[in-house]
Amino acid sequence: MDDRSPSPPPTPRIAALFDYDGTIIRGDSTLLLLRFAVERYPRALETLMKLAGALPRFLAGRKSRDEIKILALGALRHVPPERRAAFFHEFHQLLLRPRLLPGAIERLAWHREQGHLLIIVSASVDLYLREVARNLGVDHLVCSRAVLDPEPGLLGANCRGEEKVRRVRDEPFASAIRWNDSWGYGDSLADRPLLELCGHPVAVRPSRELRRFARQQGWPILPW
Repeated sequence: MDDRSPSPPPTPRIAALFDYDGTIIRGDSTLLLLRFAVERYPRALETLMKLAGALPRFLAGRKSRDEIKILALGALRHVPPERRAAFFHEFHQLLLRPRLLPGAIERLAWHREQGHLLIIVSASVDLYLREVARNLGVDHLVCSRAVLDPEPGLLGANCRGEEKVRRVRDEPFASAIRWNDSWGYGDSLADRPLLELCGHPVAVRPSRELRRFARQQGWPILPW
């Protein structure tokens, strides 16, 4: 007979969920990654040429975002395995950190002071977002997962749109979050499902489509 008492359920907490690209940093980190790869390894330019060729098919709906992202990750095949850790560290230090938005850093600090759970939820990949999450001191990272061997690609679906909500809800911490009291931050209409998950949705530097929707819903719009 097991006399051990069951573990008490986790204490419910308020969370603050942040998109990354355009919300915490200026610009798109995947494009920045391509630029950095080409600067360090010029042979990666062939990936840019393939992307340029695939763009018309993507715009015509004949190529998915997942396929485009996998194509972009192909630039990383030119980074030698022994250089990968240094490559992603330098990418973070030289291209990502300088693009941090002061308003996002202030809001992260405010939520931390309130004792809220800090979560980044991003379509960008874990290869460099793990270092981003450590440096920003967030509690959890939910993002697209990438593999580099035997060929660069995605492990599972691109973490975008409804997939963000599905992935968050699958995390062990999700059952202990007070969603009606939690905060969500995003900059594009693709973030709408994530923002609607939270009782306090906030549009940050929003796209035209998200700005229009946020105004219709009476959501706060922050210009940081």
